[in-house]
Amino acid sequence: MPTTMQISYDRPEATYYPGETVTGRVDLHVDKPQRVRAVSIVFKGEANVRWSERHSTGTGKNRTTSRRTYSAHDTYFSNKIYFVGGDSGEITLSPGDYVYAFQCLLPHSLPNSFEGEHGHIRYTARAIMHRPWKFDHAARAAFTLVAPLDLNMIPQAKVPIDMESSKHFCCLWCKSGPLTMIVRVPNGGYVPGQTIPVEIQVDNASTTEVQNIRGTLSQNLKWHATSKTKTTRRRMVDLVFDSPVKGHDSKIFLQTILVPPVPPSYLQNCRIIDLEYYLTVTARFGSAHLDLEIRAPIVIGTFPLVGPSYPVPGPGPSAAGPSKSADPSDPPAYPGGPMPSAPPGIPSPDLPPPSYEECVFQGNNIMDADDGDNQYTMGAQNFTPRYPVWNLSTPAYQNQTHEKY
Repeated sequence: MPTTMQISYDRPEATYYPGETVTGRVDLHVDKPQRVRAVSIVFKGEANVRWSERHSTGTGKNRTTSRRTYSAHDTYFSNKIYFVGGDSGEITLSPGDYVYAFQCLLPHSLPNSFEGEHGHIRYTARAIMHRPWKFDHAARAAFTLVAPLDLNMIPQAKVPIDMESSKHFCCLWCKSGPLTMIVRVPNGGYVPGQTIPVEIQVDNASTTEVQNIRGTLSQNLKWHATSKTKTTRRRMVDLVFDSPVKGHDSKIFLQTILVPPVPPSYLQNCRIIDLEYYLTVTARFGSAHLDLEIRAPIVIGTFPLVGPSYPVPGPGPSAAGPSKSADPSDPPAYPGGPMPSAPPGIPSPDLPPPSYEECVFQGNNIMDADDGDNQYTMGAQNFTPRYPVWNLSTPAYQNQTHEKY
């Protein structure tokens, strides 16, 4: 059996909050005597942004095209621990199995884990067996950092959304009656696992038919490089209503949106990636007329609104443990190690703890050539962060259409 290394975290889902201690072990199997300088592990938290664009200059025969790369980097912490050896000298490891326990205290004010098309906020551990004059043997494993975003502390999250937009259609010298669309949502903030009840009211006082209503809950991102900012959008959940609204007619459309596992809004404490969520609803005409659109901001948090006006716990136990009051100082038992019950320091009376599920968007390859990762680096190459998902009951209605009058 060749030399192997493996990193294991004590929490099966490898999800932590700022200020907690990451614990686990490195298992090293040595197949023959090895001269080494050290066996160590490096914990790192960092953010990277990178994308390329084509740029053209000149005209005609003098026109040239080049590719320009934009990037930015932030390091939040780096912590190195030696299990064997140090910066100098050499020792010999005999063949056999070695187990090295580790612990790393996470700083406060860390941004949330995030993986995206043009960058990431990533937390990793890299164990290395340093071999003089040879390739090092190494193992890499990522873990999820959940930065608490309590919706109860955000005024916008508590306020209902009630947005209205209208337009007139002109035909020669005549101006039609208005088409008015209203979008209503009970609150401005939600958590993954919760449903968002959406009401869309369309009053068509014109003679132009609305062919259908479309909508989407999307993740809007801004990537900040040294000299440029790039904006992208990822669709999460779609709303589809194919019922037309004819001239001088009115209808109400109802649907609930289940919030999937996604990172919280804003990505606080990260200066190079901004994240916001929007509910966009569009009345489409399928003609020469421009569509009518309403774009409402939605706050996605890690801890739900609590109180008599907000959703109550669901009927069954959470996937992360039994239904009981979550005390951050006494997390529920979890096979193989304790799982966090709720963001530390936030009271959660009568709420079952959340489960921790992989993001709806697939993650990225975490192997890093800058760190010397090569064919001798072991561990899963792809990583998708896990985010808290709450089992909460909310009023539900699925894709309903009603005549207003």
